[in-house]
Amino acid sequence: MPNHDLSPDRNGVRFFGTLSAAVTHDMKNFLAIINENAGLLGDLAGRARNGPVPIDPQKAALISEKIRKQVNRADGMIKQFNRFSHSMDHAQEAVDMEEMVHLVAGLSERIIRHHEVFLTVTAASVPCRIQAHRFDLLHLIFRAFEMVCEILDNAPEDTRKEVTVNFGSDPMGPEICFMYDTDTGWDTLFDDPKDRALLDRVNMHVKKAGTGSGFCLCKTFKKQ
Repeated sequence: MPNHDLSPDRNGVRFFGTLSAAVTHDMKNFLAIINENAGLLGDLAGRARNGPVPIDPQKAALISEKIRKQVNRADGMIKQFNRFSHSMDHAQEAVDMEEMVHLVAGLSERIIRHHEVFLTVTAASVPCRIQAHRFDLLHLIFRAFEMVCEILDNAPEDTRKEVTVNFGSDPMGPEICFMYDTDTGWDTLFDDPKDRALLDRVNMHVKKAGTGSGFCLCKTFKKQ
């Protein structure tokens, strides 16, 4: 049985369910494409078996490549989801925030795409680590993505729905910044008590980005 301290709250269960639904939906799409192309290969084989027309090697190779591509995509997503699922097993530890952003972005791709948001994650210039429970940090990053999508959904029509995620340059004060093309809505982020509790568990706070429009999740230094 897992340690009680590692068990997610009801809000965490909703987060797990939301990502699980997105992943399984994508997996279903991968399987549908694989099944469709397997049927095309079967049709080619059937025509060659029942008549004088040989299998077109270029067409067969193209179909085979489409299947291989979907298998690779499915394999990558399963590996990501496996890492995400095992995040519940981890006690508090040093966690790489850049790695966690990429994990959430990969698993949330369908959700972000649904909002027609184009996401870019830039490489961190220095190590960006924080002491936290992996699952809680993943949850916090996902909530930030949800909030950014909501802000852009409600922004003026001429707003570019592009988000850039970058990281702080001070390894002693790690932060994740979400930059986008509107300056509205950031000051009410994480106002919900559940979101504030999540920030406290990860020992982070939210602040306005220093340059441009957006916000940053920053490590909170407790007073001695």
